[in-house]
Amino acid sequence: MAVFLLSLTSFYLYVAWLLVGYLNFQEQRDKIRWRVHVNGIRGKSTVTRYVTAVFREAGYHTFGKTTGSAARILRPDGRDYDFGRKGYPNVNEQVKIVKDFSRQKAEVAVLECMAVNPVYAKWLEDKVMRSHIGIITNVRYDHPEYLGETLEEIAESLSNTIPSNGILITAEADPKLLNILEKNAKSKNSTMRVASKETVDLADLGGFAHFAIEDNIAIGYEIAKILKLPKDKALKAMQQAVADPGAFSVQFVPFQGCQIAWANLFAVNDRESFVELSEKLFKQYPEYQRVVILNNRHDRPTRVEFFANLANDLNFNPVVTFGDYEQVVNEVFNHEPTRVLNLGNSSKFKSASAVDLLAQIVSKANSEKILLIGTVNIHTPQAETMLHYFEGQPELEAVASTEIVEAERVNV
Repeated sequence: MAVFLLSLTSFYLYVAWLLVGYLNFQEQRDKIRWRVHVNGIRGKSTVTRYVTAVFREAGYHTFGKTTGSAARILRPDGRDYDFGRKGYPNVNEQVKIVKDFSRQKAEVAVLECMAVNPVYAKWLEDKVMRSHIGIITNVRYDHPEYLGETLEEIAESLSNTIPSNGILITAEADPKLLNILEKNAKSKNSTMRVASKETVDLADLGGFAHFAIEDNIAIGYEIAKILKLPKDKALKAMQQAVADPGAFSVQFVPFQGCQIAWANLFAVNDRESFVELSEKLFKQYPEYQRVVILNNRHDRPTRVEFFANLANDLNFNPVVTFGDYEQVVNEVFNHEPTRVLNLGNSSKFKSASAVDLLAQIVSKANSEKILLIGTVNIHTPQAETMLHYFEGQPELEAVASTEIVEAERVNV
């Protein structure tokens, strides 16, 4: 009996300790005047950086944290540093981050949502962030195993980070999806503001050191409206923000008498984003031959045929295969087998150097100007070899996004 009572007492003491700890966390968190939670499918890390910069420009002592290509802490002085995560990502780290920001007298904390699973995302919003402003960048088809098989289901899942009694900002444009987001915002007594890319002038894109997306900038403008910060100051702040390590830019590299415009879209694996970016590049570089690398991983078979058909629809020629499932791609192009160049794991080039891989691509393209786009996945031996090569090459253009803006006045 004594052992039972001791165990029961220990249990209650532990629960009390947890409760006191959580109440202490709430007190620290609530000292932060503005808390912003950034969710969505594409652009979360970039938007986190833009929003942090806008708050900073408005005079607030602002901290941020991204969880994209590399977890980074964004400091009030505009610099950022590696989070220094030990082990695998864990949503509990957000608690420590918020406490650290509070101890450093943060007036604003902008955090990218690090949970794909809607259950964890809801916990992060309801128990950790309790945000004043929630951002859902967009709704795209990705992570169906967690978010749902339809865009409507994904919109519902992303809605878990909509704040209570706050503001929801989104750059989503689909009326059906906006209706879902607005319905869920109203159910939490929050108002929704739609960030329209029409508020972004084409000239606004020219000052960014990376390939800037109108939707992301529009979200920054909505934050500026809330803070009553002039638009020109908000734009300048976003342009000066340190780019995310995974931010998309076009790199121009000379190779064997050709000019290669390299567009790393390996991380873009939903149809809407890939088509939008590809078509924008096509319009900016009409004289460049369109070449795509389908980088297929063995553990991602569902993307293979889908992206092969997409490459066909977008008239890429040649279509280069890296990684696995090359035969599946060949079958999609069995009506035009000469369009496909196999350089992946089933070919004799599976262990080739980047120079040899590029030599094959250039020879197949037979053009002096090549727009080379990588897509589907990031990690395969050939892709990593290629990325390492491009990282070590001097660019022909210092700022690719400026070239893109000036090349042709178009809006996508």
